[in-house]
Amino acid sequence: MADSLIDMLPQPRQVDMYENFIVDEAVAEWLPCVAAHPYGASFWTKTTRIDVEQEDTCIQSYFLKASPNDLGKAMALSEFDGTAAIHKYVPEFGPRPVGWGQYKSDPNVYFYMCEFADMIDELPEVSSFCKTLAALHKKNMPDSNGKFGYHITTYGGTMPQYVKWSDTWEGFYIENLKGFARQERETHGPNDELDAMFPALFEKVCPRLLRPLDRGPNKIKPVLIHGDIWYGNVSTHAGTGKAITFDPSVLWAHNEYELSVMTVARYRLGRQWLKEYHRHFPICDPQEDYEDRLRLYAVHNHFCAGALRPNTKEMRQKYDFSGKRASGWLAIPVRLMTFDIWSKNIPAAMKAEDIGDTKRRTPQWSQFSRARQVSKWCQ
Repeated sequence: MADSLIDMLPQPRQVDMYENFIVDEAVAEWLPCVAAHPYGASFWTKTTRIDVEQEDTCIQSYFLKASPNDLGKAMALSEFDGTAAIHKYVPEFGPRPVGWGQYKSDPNVYFYMCEFADMIDELPEVSSFCKTLAALHKKNMPDSNGKFGYHITTYGGTMPQYVKWSDTWEGFYIENLKGFARQERETHGPNDELDAMFPALFEKVCPRLLRPLDRGPNKIKPVLIHGDIWYGNVSTHAGTGKAITFDPSVLWAHNEYELSVMTVARYRLGRQWLKEYHRHFPICDPQEDYEDRLRLYAVHNHFCAGALRPNTKEMRQKYDFSGKRASGWLAIPVRLMTFDIWSKNIPAAMKAEDIGDTKRRTPQWSQFSRARQVSKWCQ
């Protein structure tokens, strides 16, 4: 199953290493260029390595990404700002950003530039990566303004994400998820089963799992997260052997929101990563909701992946936990709306009327083979 999910991912666009590349004047103003060569591979942008001779005749290398139109401009600003934010707290966790701007030779093209990091094509060592990720979350927490969101729109691939400031994690996550859901719908069209599932997901499940995090002794504080951790955005630095990340989609969020990719097979991470992370950053209370929170957070990953892949509808077809293919879209929200989540005790900080009647009779899984039937149980 994991291999088939991984095979679903499109391959990044490879560059011609022998292609001539002329450095734009706007870039040259930052750096006295010695040589420039197309480098690497990218899903969305054109990538280049630039070598610069220093005063001591040593060569310093930089990495350049360029993309056209207003989307290219927004993506360049997003990556520069996000990388700078991460570099501020954990400098070794990503390349140092240098600048971003507009080409002079073609004002329709925008660029982002950072120091070049020589990386090996391997996932980083688990314990080292998770320790550094937890350090990022811990170190920036004191600088939080207490709100969830971000001051500019940030991007996952070519997808903008909802980042309007919110005082509550519940309110922010719902709007953020709705934004990804709308973009997935624009890519693949409407779906009756999804439409039937949304009211219960947004009005019952999200409040049940997230509201306890916004009040009382369990109240969480926002942390700055990378926002797009997966095997394509993490690697090992060839020189230091340390974990390194790139292509962030930052925002101030619940730290566990960053971890949901570790439960999704196609991202090639796994539960050992979760275990290592929580050695340095404990699971938030109520801990009995932890697994269901991760399932809920993983829904956004599937929306995002589906929206970015217009040529396949496979992202709407997942396997449920019994091994049977769900007839509708994601098995994860279906699983969340089964009886077991409602059988748990409601935290004292929540009023019953806030989330509706949570006393459900226990159904069999066969009654939940369709999302439309699931939503009836949660009405």
